[in-house]
Amino acid sequence: MTSILAIETSTPACSVALLVGDTRYCRYSEEPRSHTRLIMGMIHEVLNEAGITVDSLDALAVTVGPGSFTGLRIGFSTVQGLAFAADIPVIPVSTLQVMAQTYRRSADIDSSETVISLLDARMGEFNCGAYQLDSSGCFTAIIEDQLLTKDNALALCESLNPSVIVGDFNALFNGSTASGKLLKELYPDAIDLLDIAIANFASGEAVPVGQVDLVYLRGSDAWKKHTPLRAV
Repeated sequence: MTSILAIETSTPACSVALLVGDTRYCRYSEEPRSHTRLIMGMIHEVLNEAGITVDSLDALAVTVGPGSFTGLRIGFSTVQGLAFAADIPVIPVSTLQVMAQTYRRSADIDSSETVISLLDARMGEFNCGAYQLDSSGCFTAIIEDQLLTKDNALALCESLNPSVIVGDFNALFNGSTASGKLLKELYPDAIDLLDIAIANFASGEAVPVGQVDLVYLRGSDAWKKHTPLRAV
């Protein structure tokens, strides 16, 4: 009976989800700047509801970015403490991928459609990812997650012609209809991170916590700066 705990704190939303066998338990809150206060309570609640302890977990799943610098580090430090204490492997997942998966829960979408996930990185730049459904029912990247200027982000949206753009689109389109494209404002949710984690765990993608890095996107050339989890 597989047990996986998923933690998502990379945006103003804070959420936790737990799989135990075929049963799921979840908590979700949109209280900006409250992640530190909320996260451990949420974890204790789902574990108590399921009647298990951290030592019973097979893996932890966490979003590794992009996202809020402070939010990501709160999630990572939480995962780090649990993983080191109980010797549990970790499944790292892109925040942008989870956003696409969160959209799928509310929409009927087929494998030929593209979903673009956006996070406003401020100063006229946007974290962008593009995804399509795979055979497992999870979204996988069709381009590398990248940070783009506003003009380049708009060009990406035009070139890929997605069925929907999810996330922080208001700053990009300034309230316009984005040339008729469907827009959906949402935050990533740990219950959808759990879907991806289940598939990744089955394919052997859980790794020791010391091998997991935070991923920040910097510059229009989309190079990645990695911050080791053990340094948090």
